[in-house]
Amino acid sequence: MRTRFRLAAVGLGAGLLALIGAGAAVAAPSQGDAPSTAVTVSVSVDDNFFQPKKLTVTVPQKVTWEWDGLVAHNVDVEKGPQTFKSKTQTKGTFSRTIRKPGKYQIVCTLHPGMEMTIRAKSGRPSTTSTAPPAT
Repeated sequence: MRTRFRLAAVGLGAGLLALIGAGAAVAAPSQGDAPSTAVTVSVSVDDNFFQPKKLTVTVPQKVTWEWDGLVAHNVDVEKGPQTFKSKTQTKGTFSRTIRKPGKYQIVCTLHPGMEMTIRAKSGRPSTTSTAPPAT
C-alpha cells in the first residue's frame, strides 16, 4: 500500500511540474514581436511600460495583462477592430479574448507614451480532409 502511495505522489508531482513548466512558458513574455500559439498570453503592466511592447496572436486568443509595478495604470484600445478598456488599477489582472484579426493600438490613458501593439492574425485553415462517404 505504501508503494502505491509513493508512485501516485511521484506521478502527481511530475504532473504538477509539467503544468508549472507549461504555465511559465506562457507567462514569460519575450522582447520584440512575440508570436503566440498558446491559449493565454501574458503582458506585464509595469511602471509606465507594457512588456512585451509588440505581440502577435492568432484569433481567438486570450491576452491577460498583469500589473507588476507600483503605479496605477489601465489598458485601453485606442484603435483596433475590437475595443475594450480595463479599470484603473495598481495590482491584479485584466483579460480579453482577441476575436477579430487586425492591428490593436493599446495605451494607458494615464501615461502618454505607454503603449503597445497587438497584431491579431486569422487562424490557419484546417489541413485535415474527410473521406467521401462509402457507397
